Amino acid sequence: MADYERITAYVDGSFNEALGKYAFGCVFITSEGTVYVTCGNGDNPESLKQRNVTGEMLGAMYAVQCARLSGYKAIDIYYDYSGIEDWVTGAWRSKTDLTKKYSEAMRRWGESIRISFHKVAAHTKVKYNELADEMAKKGLTDADGVPAICRIETMNVWEEY
Repeated sequence: MADYERITAYVDGSFNEALGKYAFGCVFITSEGTVYVTCGNGDNPESLKQRNVTGEMLGAMYAVQCARLSGYKAIDIYYDYSGIEDWVTGAWRSKTDLTKKYSEAMRRWGESIRISFHKVAAHTKVKYNELADEMAKKGLTDADGVPAICRIETMNVWEEY
Protein backbone atom coordinates (compact mmCIF):
# COMPACT_ATOMS: atom_id res chain seq x y z
CA MET A 1 0.00 0.00 0.00
CA ALA A 2 1.35 3.42 -0.94
CA ASP A 3 2.03 5.88 1.87
CA TYR A 4 -0.49 8.36 0.48
CA GLU A 5 -3.25 5.76 0.96
CA ARG A 6 -2.62 5.54 4.74
CA ILE A 7 -3.16 8.14 7.45
CA THR A 8 -2.18 8.26 11.10
CA ALA A 9 -4.58 9.48 13.79
CA TYR A 10 -4.07 10.06 17.49
CA VAL A 11 -7.31 10.15 19.46
CA ASP A 12 -8.20 10.98 23.05
CA GLY A 13 -11.22 11.74 25.17
CA SER A 14 -12.02 14.00 28.07
CA PHE A 15 -14.86 14.62 30.53
CA ASN A 16 -15.89 17.49 32.74
CA GLU A 17 -18.60 16.80 35.29
CA ALA A 18 -19.17 20.49 36.09
CA LEU A 19 -19.80 21.25 32.40
CA GLY A 20 -21.78 18.05 31.91
CA LYS A 21 -19.83 17.22 28.76
CA TYR A 22 -17.56 14.61 27.23
CA ALA A 23 -15.23 15.54 24.40
CA PHE A 24 -12.73 14.13 21.94
CA GLY A 25 -9.63 15.32 20.16
CA CYS A 26 -8.21 13.99 16.90
CA VAL A 27 -4.79 14.61 15.42
CA PHE A 28 -4.27 13.45 11.84
CA ILE A 29 -0.82 13.14 10.27
CA THR A 30 -0.48 12.63 6.52
CA SER A 31 2.38 10.79 4.86
CA GLU A 32 3.76 14.21 3.87
CA GLY A 33 3.86 15.22 7.54
CA THR A 34 1.00 17.74 7.55
CA VAL A 35 -0.80 17.73 10.89
CA TYR A 36 -4.53 18.43 11.08
CA VAL A 37 -6.48 18.79 14.32
CA THR A 38 -10.11 18.80 15.36
CA CYS A 39 -12.28 18.30 18.41
CA GLY A 40 -15.89 17.92 19.39
CA ASN A 41 -18.12 17.38 22.39
CA GLY A 42 -21.46 16.05 23.52
CA ASP A 43 -23.82 15.96 26.44
CA ASN A 44 -26.14 13.03 25.75
CA PRO A 45 -27.35 11.88 29.21
CA GLU A 46 -26.82 8.18 28.48
CA SER A 47 -23.36 8.80 27.00
CA LEU A 48 -22.34 10.98 29.97
CA LYS A 49 -22.52 7.89 32.19
CA GLN A 50 -19.33 6.61 30.57
CA ARG A 51 -17.51 9.89 31.17
CA ASN A 52 -14.28 10.27 29.14
CA VAL A 53 -14.68 6.79 27.63
CA THR A 54 -17.46 8.20 25.45
CA GLY A 55 -15.05 10.81 24.13
CA GLU A 56 -12.39 8.17 23.50
CA MET A 57 -14.79 6.10 21.39
CA LEU A 58 -16.21 9.14 19.62
CA GLY A 59 -12.71 10.28 18.67
CA ALA A 60 -11.82 6.91 17.14
CA MET A 61 -15.12 6.75 15.25
CA TYR A 62 -14.74 10.30 13.99
CA ALA A 63 -11.18 9.59 12.82
CA VAL A 64 -12.23 6.51 10.87
CA GLN A 65 -15.20 8.24 9.25
CA CYS A 66 -13.12 11.25 8.16
CA ALA A 67 -10.39 8.97 6.79
CA ARG A 68 -12.97 6.99 4.81
CA LEU A 69 -14.55 10.17 3.40
CA SER A 70 -11.09 11.46 2.49
CA GLY A 71 -10.39 8.35 0.42
CA TYR A 72 -7.79 6.66 2.61
CA LYS A 73 -7.47 2.88 2.39
CA ALA A 74 -5.92 2.48 5.85
CA ILE A 75 -5.72 4.29 9.17
CA ASP A 76 -3.34 3.81 12.07
CA ILE A 77 -5.11 4.81 15.28
CA TYR A 78 -2.94 5.65 18.27
CA TYR A 79 -4.81 5.68 21.57
CA ASP A 80 -4.16 5.50 25.31
CA TYR A 81 -7.39 3.85 26.48
CA SER A 82 -7.37 0.06 25.84
CA GLY A 83 -11.09 -0.21 25.11
CA ILE A 84 -10.58 1.61 21.82
CA GLU A 85 -8.98 -1.53 20.42
CA ASP A 86 -10.19 -4.24 22.77
CA TRP A 87 -13.93 -3.78 22.16
CA VAL A 88 -13.35 -3.92 18.39
CA THR A 89 -11.12 -7.01 18.46
CA GLY A 90 -13.27 -8.79 21.02
CA ALA A 91 -10.56 -8.88 23.70
CA TRP A 92 -13.10 -7.05 25.90
CA ARG A 93 -16.78 -7.90 25.89
CA SER A 94 -19.02 -4.96 25.00
CA LYS A 95 -21.39 -4.79 27.96
CA THR A 96 -23.22 -1.50 27.41
CA ASP A 97 -25.31 -0.31 24.48
CA LEU A 98 -22.72 2.39 23.81
CA THR A 99 -19.74 0.02 23.64
CA LYS A 100 -21.78 -2.43 21.54
CA LYS A 101 -22.63 0.31 19.04
CA TYR A 102 -19.00 1.42 18.99
CA SER A 103 -17.58 -2.05 18.33
CA GLU A 104 -20.21 -2.87 15.71
CA ALA A 105 -19.65 0.38 13.82
CA MET A 106 -15.87 0.05 13.86
CA ARG A 107 -16.03 -3.56 12.66
CA ARG A 108 -18.42 -2.60 9.87
CA TRP A 109 -16.27 0.34 8.76
CA GLY A 110 -13.22 -1.92 8.97
CA GLU A 111 -14.62 -3.74 5.95
CA SER A 112 -13.90 -0.67 3.78
CA ILE A 113 -10.77 0.73 5.46
CA ARG A 114 -7.96 -1.14 7.16
CA ILE A 115 -7.89 -0.07 10.82
CA SER A 116 -4.70 -0.73 12.77
CA PHE A 117 -4.57 0.04 16.48
CA HIS A 118 -1.49 1.15 18.42
CA LYS A 119 -1.48 1.57 22.21
CA VAL A 120 0.58 4.38 23.72
CA ALA A 121 1.01 5.11 27.40
CA ALA A 122 -0.99 8.12 28.58
CA HIS A 123 0.77 11.28 29.73
CA THR A 124 4.25 10.11 28.77
CA LYS A 125 5.15 13.03 26.52
CA VAL A 126 4.34 11.24 23.26
CA LYS A 127 4.03 14.42 21.18
CA TYR A 128 0.87 13.74 19.18
CA ASN A 129 -0.84 11.82 21.97
CA GLU A 130 -0.33 14.87 24.19
CA LEU A 131 -1.75 17.05 21.40
CA ALA A 132 -4.81 14.78 21.11
CA ASP A 133 -5.28 15.11 24.87
CA GLU A 134 -4.98 18.90 24.59
CA MET A 135 -7.53 18.95 21.76
CA ALA A 136 -9.95 16.79 23.79
CA LYS A 137 -9.72 19.26 26.68
CA LYS A 138 -10.22 22.13 24.24
CA GLY A 139 -13.26 20.30 22.90
CA LEU A 140 -14.94 20.53 26.30
CA THR A 141 -15.11 24.32 26.16
CA ASP A 142 -14.49 25.40 22.56
CA ALA A 143 -16.43 22.89 20.45
CA ASP A 144 -20.09 23.17 19.60
CA GLY A 145 -21.13 19.52 19.47
CA VAL A 146 -19.64 16.95 17.14
CA PRO A 147 -18.43 18.51 13.89
CA ALA A 148 -19.75 17.10 10.64
CA ILE A 149 -17.67 14.30 9.14
CA CYS A 150 -15.41 16.04 6.65
CA ARG A 151 -12.39 15.63 4.45
CA ILE A 152 -9.24 15.80 6.55
CA GLU A 153 -7.58 18.46 4.41
CA THR A 154 -10.40 20.90 5.33
CA MET A 155 -9.54 20.72 9.06
CA ASN A 156 -7.32 23.15 10.94
CA VAL A 157 -3.59 22.73 10.29
CA TRP A 158 -1.62 22.54 13.53
CA GLU A 159 1.50 24.62 13.74
CA GLU A 160 3.94 24.68 16.67
CA TYR A 161 4.35 28.08 18.22
